[in-house]
This record gives sequence, structure tokens and C-alpha cells, in this order.
Amino acid sequence: MNMKESKKVPLISLTLFLAFAMCGADLTAQPYNHSGGIRAGYSSGITYKGFRLHRMGAYEADIMYNRHGFNISALYEHHLEPFRNERLLLYLGGGAFGGDWDEEFSLGVLTVAGLEYTLRDLPLNLGLDWRPMLSIYRSLSPDFLDFGLCIRYRFGR
Repeated sequence: MNMKESKKVPLISLTLFLAFAMCGADLTAQPYNHSGGIRAGYSSGITYKGFRLHRMGAYEADIMYNRHGFNISALYEHHLEPFRNERLLLYLGGGAFGGDWDEEFSLGVLTVAGLEYTLRDLPLNLGLDWRPMLSIYRSLSPDFLDFGLCIRYRFGR
């Protein structure tokens, strides 16, 4: 084995170790089944989140209003437990929206990144997220400043 090949082995080992460590950040079961509530922020409105059975993937549906108008969005989110606390989760995801964008019907895409904390003694969870959006149909226009706070009532577990 020459010098170049011997340097590749530790690099491959480190890469595999990091990949397995990141997989260990996932939970084996979701913290609740369904939740519904409100989101207040740049876009405000009604929000619903439902976890897939025994998975850390969740679907979210929202009816929101912001300075562009009303829109309906659907997102898929993957949750991680990077802080080794099953009540505090990090989530990332994306989806699509449709609705009113500056008085015209529009379709677009959005992404989401946030933190969610599930209260122990009350059936509530709190979330803080960022949702950059891009309107594609009828108006090519981005909106990157959509920060919000979600308060949801948990159903199940």
C-alpha cells in the first residue's frame, strides 16, 4: 500500500463513521401522532402536522395569509434529534403552495427549517421555523423572510 492509498483509508473510515453517527440522530418513533394549531409570523394562519406511523417523517398542511395574499401549502418534513432530547427536534423539508400572489393565482415551491419543542405535561408543542418561498407560475418572485412561531395542540401520545 503506497502513501496515497493509506491516507484514503482513514478518510473513508471517518466518512462512514460520520454517516452512521448522523443516522443515530434519528428517533425510532415519533413524539406524537397529529397536531393542529396556529402559526404567527410573516405568514400567519392555520396549520396541521401528522407523522407517518413509526417514522420521523411528517406531513404538514397550512392555510396562510401574508403580504402577497392567501395560500395553501403542503410540506414533507424530516425530523432529527441532534440534541439527544426527544422533546426538542430539528426538522427540514419542502413542498409546494398555491394561491394568491399579488392579486394573481400562483403556484410555487417552499422549503422549511425549524425547531420544535413538545411540552411534557400539556398536550402542546411549540415550533419556530423559517420558510423561504419561490413563486413560479404567473410571477417569478422569491420571498425569503418568512419566519414564524407555531403553537399546536397534540392528538395522540
